[in-house]
Amino acid sequence: MVAISRALLFTMAASFSALVSADNCKPGLFYCGTVLLRKGNYYDQIVAALKAKGQPTDDAHVHDALFYCTGGPNGEITYQAFCGAGQCKDGGNGNSDHC
Repeated sequence: MVAISRALLFTMAASFSALVSADNCKPGLFYCGTVLLRKGNYYDQIVAALKAKGQPTDDAHVHDALFYCTGGPNGEITYQAFCGAGQCKDGGNGNSDHC
């Protein structure tokens, strides 16, 4: 019984730390793809947002496109613009990114 309890506690702690490490975007701010990828597991959302607007999904577009954070439980985003390779600029914590 004690071994099961310890295993359960370990699993819960591991799950909690995974939740804490992920960070959603802040609604109302613009984010470069690169910044979203640093915040959490945004790759699939970035690709979906690019596809929804008929944009390429190559590395340059994934990293250097600008997205708007609409919020929601998963930090939903919408594609805004492609800045050009290396042209999307991190605005810093709490500020919008920009081309």
